Amino acid sequence: MGKTKSRKTTKDQNVTWLSEHPWMGIFILLFLYVIFLILPGFIYAIFVNPSFHTTHLYVAHIIDFFGVAILFLIIVPFALGIPNGRGFVGYTKGIRVVNIKPVFRTIVFGFIAAIVTLACMLFATYLTTLTSATGQVLFDPSLLINPETINIYTSLRPGIWEEVAFRGIILVLLLKIYSERTSIIINGVLFGGFHLVNIFTAFLSLILFGTEFNNETIIGVLFQVLYTTFLGIFLAYLFIKTNSLIPCIIVHYLVDGFSTLVSYASNVNVWIFLMFMTVIGIGILPMKLNILIVRSSCYTWPQPYDEQVKLFDTFLARKKKKS
Repeated sequence: MGKTKSRKTTKDQNVTWLSEHPWMGIFILLFLYVIFLILPGFIYAIFVNPSFHTTHLYVAHIIDFFGVAILFLIIVPFALGIPNGRGFVGYTKGIRVVNIKPVFRTIVFGFIAAIVTLACMLFATYLTTLTSATGQVLFDPSLLINPETINIYTSLRPGIWEEVAFRGIILVLLLKIYSERTSIIINGVLFGGFHLVNIFTAFLSLILFGTEFNNETIIGVLFQVLYTTFLGIFLAYLFIKTNSLIPCIIVHYLVDGFSTLVSYASNVNVWIFLMFMTVIGIGILPMKLNILIVRSSCYTWPQPYDEQVKLFDTFLARKKKKS
């Protein structure tokens, strides 16, 4: 009896107030995330010569990555104790980053969803060029490692840490108080809305480095909020269906890392390009296609936690059948 009581007390001590109050935990996490996204790079920019900063952008990217890593590897698990309590082992289990079984299905889901999304982005880019007589898609593999663009290195930060934040922590917190469907929608909206911080960082870059900041910057971010909301909805769905954070990280990283390669066009209308990207490229169409693929695959190769739903068995069809 004494040993049982001791273990129970230890467990209760690991649980934090924030883990039991999901929305407060979410707000504090997002606030700290913004701080750790901006502060390390800001401090670095103050103490470094502007010319050195410009010619050594990879240093800034490394600082950005590890600055956010401090938040999610130290502060969140040991100080905040979310999503389920303090302790690193419990933290990795809670965000489901150690869940990878079945290995083949989990990893394949990530690669297939990324390929589908990138193909949709390329299709949207081609459609955009058709609206202009001189528009053309430009394939430039050097963009994948160009430090001045989103590349395979800079995509590590959002690919890993945004998934830890929004799917591993925030979605798990939402599932404590809402149904899966509601949690998925809220998670997508929060994920999309969080990208508004890019307006602030663009304005900060204007002040520090004199980079361009105009109405197109704001419009681009607003469209980004829209299509990342749909992307976030799918990633939340994928997280729940696979019970793992790994495929979400794979999708997010590959889509970000190769996005410049499939969406680089010249002489096109920015408004049309953004609308095509929202509807076809990285928004509505890939979200629907990927959900259908994951749902049908879970029906064909089910796991104990899978909902048994056929490919074209929609929510409305199930509701009609029940009535």
